[in-house]
Amino acid sequence: MEKSFILTHGNLQIPVCLSHPDHGNVRRVVLGVHGIGGNMTDQIQEGIAEEMTLFSSASVRFDFPAHGKNPMGSEFFTVSNCVDSLLAVAGYAKEAYPEIEDLCIFATGFGAYITLISLKDLLELPGRIKLVVQTPSVLMHSTLLSMIRMSKETFRALDRYTFRIDRPFDVTYDFYEELANNIALTTYPIPMLIL
Repeated sequence: MEKSFILTHGNLQIPVCLSHPDHGNVRRVVLGVHGIGGNMTDQIQEGIAEEMTLFSSASVRFDFPAHGKNPMGSEFFTVSNCVDSLLAVAGYAKEAYPEIEDLCIFATGFGAYITLISLKDLLELPGRIKLVVQTPSVLMHSTLLSMIRMSKETFRALDRYTFRIDRPFDVTYDFYEELANNIALTTYPIPMLIL
């Protein structure tokens, strides 16, 4: 069973997709967090959701601003709005399945970066967090420069770059600086699997 809806959190409109096992017995909840240019219906996120429902797990996926079905444009694609989106959806997942002790998170690339810098707040949710990150971009500001293939100085002079992956969206030099000020490289209080 699958349902899609919009979760409103402050000024954010977050598209969410919930996949629930057909038999109704949910043993765990898996939160899927996509990367830059990805979305909640990309091959990785849908594949994880499909597999997890076979193992009595519910899957909750969402789109960051300027991605997939998210109506919020490029101006909302900031680190803080992505963190707020993740925390809102994680809170929803815990409320929707209060009997589940563990919230499992599968995050990739930029989504892994957002998850890692949000970990302190995620750990304040009731229950335990289990984390699997695929290709985490712990120094995301450097990864961004590699993705756009330009130097910091050139990016500063141009002030913006337009990605044309899922849909066109701009990243600004201010976004780069926000990434540089949020390094996801520290000591984490929980075990995690890094792919």
